[in-house]
Amino acid sequence: MNPWEESLREALRRKDVPPGFTNRVLARIRELPVREKRPWFRFRAFIARPALRWAAAVLCLAIAGSVAYREQQQRQRQQGELARMQVKQALHIASVKLNAARKMVREVNRGTAQSRL
Repeated sequence: MNPWEESLREALRRKDVPPGFTNRVLARIRELPVREKRPWFRFRAFIARPALRWAAAVLCLAIAGSVAYREQQQRQRQQGELARMQVKQALHIASVKLNAARKMVREVNRGTAQSRL
């Protein structure tokens, strides 16, 4: 084993805690000043800063505009789908009517052609 591995093994070897260590740590903790817990976001401090107010207002407007734009696009897409279905239905009806008219014309032409013979 090389010296580096040996020093690492020695540094990582388990050691007993010195006597009185726990009491010293607890005493030191008691000496620390007690900080009151504050919320990370204070609304009054936020409102006091005009730049943050403007940023929040712009952000809200951007989100509202994005939502409105998305809803408008969805409405237009739905209207387009409805118009497409109506056009398909109208073309189908027109096709059926034209086929019926073509059939009647053929029948009339056959009748006149047979009467000529």
